[in-house]
Amino acid sequence: MQNLSSTQREILLALIELYNREKKMIKSKEVADMISKDEGTVRNIILSLKVLGLVDSKPGPNGGYLPTLKAYEFVKNPTILPLLDKLSLYRGNIETDVKVENIELLDITNPSGNRVILKISGDPKKIRPGDSVRLGPTPYSRLVIEGVVLNTEEERREIIIDVKRMISIPKERVKNIISKRLISLKTIMTVREAARTLYKEGIRGAPVLDDAGNVAGIITTADLMRAFYEGNFDAKVTEYMKKEVITIREDDDIMEAVKKMVTYNVGRLLVMDPVNRVSGMVTRTDILKSIAGLEGLWST
Repeated sequence: MQNLSSTQREILLALIELYNREKKMIKSKEVADMISKDEGTVRNIILSLKVLGLVDSKPGPNGGYLPTLKAYEFVKNPTILPLLDKLSLYRGNIETDVKVENIELLDITNPSGNRVILKISGDPKKIRPGDSVRLGPTPYSRLVIEGVVLNTEEERREIIIDVKRMISIPKERVKNIISKRLISLKTIMTVREAARTLYKEGIRGAPVLDDAGNVAGIITTADLMRAFYEGNFDAKVTEYMKKEVITIREDDDIMEAVKKMVTYNVGRLLVMDPVNRVSGMVTRTDILKSIAGLEGLWST
């Protein structure tokens, strides 16, 4: 792909990834949405890729674009994904101070079980062969890569991993995956009453609202278990709730929700509407249901 511009490479790789995943003709808007570029620009670049014999097309409402065999021959060569911002490398669920500067995919057409070379900054000695590692989501393609370290090259500052899973987080607004019915608790409730509500509703956490409907905190089954362990069955929920609540906006992308959950090590976020009122809650389960294969982000 050395004769292609960076924009051509980016659009071709996005088209291949979408086609591999969807197994259908791909619209220019789908490519544009994936890499956050103007659709008109994407369409013009795809036309140039057609001239090069890398893209085929079909007109009409059911038409679109698909990569040719020649395109797949191009990407059999190592493909480097430079990163605008360095990504943290996680060992298990623990963030290390090793940062990933770029990713070299040795066979992008076979994301299951292939090898990836990570160019890193930081001390490569902190990552050892056999370690389970994770990085992502990456910009544009929104890839999350999980694998096992095969080797570390200290002089070249490279880590080679055997990819066990590579998935792309789709674009979706938080408000589209949350439950339409908000279950909340009142500040005047006891932990006993809160436990009864959570059990009845089959949930593991809920926001605590004051009389004006403002968020006072959030309480989970873990908080209630602590209260019961201490024998304070009739204590107010305000004594055991967490007052520092992590929130997200309705129109935020679910990738932002994933980042917040990982960063703050929480399993749920309160969802706020445009006037900053709580409209729901998004949980790990909500996200896992919408994105097949993301369980590994939080496995222990």
